Amino acid sequence: MIKLKHPIQKHLIPLQNIIAHMDNDQYPAETEQEEEYNEDANDVEIYSKQAILGFSIFFSTIFGGVLMMQNLRDAGYKKMGYTVLAFSIAYTLLAIVLAAVLGGNIKYIGMILNLIGSAILTEYFFNKYFPGDNHNPKPIWRALAISVLIMFAITLLLLYVPGLKEQLEAAK
Repeated sequence: MIKLKHPIQKHLIPLQNIIAHMDNDQYPAETEQEEEYNEDANDVEIYSKQAILGFSIFFSTIFGGVLMMQNLRDAGYKKMGYTVLAFSIAYTLLAIVLAAVLGGNIKYIGMILNLIGSAILTEYFFNKYFPGDNHNPKPIWRALAISVLIMFAITLLLLYVPGLKEQLEAAK
């Protein structure tokens, strides 16, 4: 047993061990020490409520649902993320059926149904899992570029695949 000369030395020995590990470029995983990492939910970058609302209205509820799913997964709610995605897919399919049935009778039915879907995503799911307004916003540019490319691809399919447009119109 080492006898310490001064009471402060008992605090310096652990500090010397830490410095020695830093000099060797070793990290806690390599030195068999456990690394404690507690990430606060407010430190996670998430898509804002307005981003989810905009994507849901102008693209469809599936697009807003994918953003909400990504938020939930980033915050550690992986299973709930899949639930939100399943909801947004089911809601979009229901909206397509309703738009086909009511399409001629109500102007802007698609936009109205997307608005309802976005309200469910933002006012229920977002507020439930991300209460308050102090969140780090995630940039939307990548998601926006992907969404525009998907919509562009769908438009090209409708324009250039022979008979696809007629088949979709006949299905109504």
